[in-house]
Amino acid sequence: TNSWSIDLQFLFGDAILVSPVTQENVTHVEAYFPDDIFYDFLTLEPMRGQAKNVTFSNVDFASIPVHIRGGAILPLRAESANTTAQLRRTDFQLLVAPGLDGSATGSLYFDDGVSISTNASTEVQMQFDKGTLTVNGSFQYPLGVNVSSAVFLNVFSAPATVLLDGQAVKSSVYTYNSKTKSLSVPLGFKFDHSFELSYS
Repeated sequence: TNSWSIDLQFLFGDAILVSPVTQENVTHVEAYFPDDIFYDFLTLEPMRGQAKNVTFSNVDFASIPVHIRGGAILPLRAESANTTAQLRRTDFQLLVAPGLDGSATGSLYFDDGVSISTNASTEVQMQFDKGTLTVNGSFQYPLGVNVSSAVFLNVFSAPATVLLDGQAVKSSVYTYNSKTKSLSVPLGFKFDHSFELSYS
């Protein structure tokens, strides 16, 4: 009920909270955050919502506060592009933002993007729990791109082991950022099959 009167913030889908600047010559934003965990979209740092307003200072028209709701897995493009055609040739990065219970879910639907009635599509379901990301799908339509990496948020310490489909990933390959509490694991294989990635 605390959010009923708020009309200046909005959710993009069910996982992205946008808190834009809406007044001229204003350099701060007062945004409401429910009792939940959120992650800064740019820095990836976790922020614990307390069911009250938070003030962001030094915000201009080019730096909109955007946060990821905990419990989501976002299949993001690894790079931006100027056209839809170019974007569809860009690799995916999987961003895992666990909720307060340590789990997250996400999905991806993909088809040719042109036909009204498609003959084939790819549907992917992603689940994360207790340090394990499971990606399962029906890959009937070829995406034609790679999974460039997976990034795990709210990882409290550097992992001792990272496994891809049960095989150890060399520690020199993945990186842990203690400031943002994030773990980045480069992958670089075709996004055309199911896989499992875990850390401990």
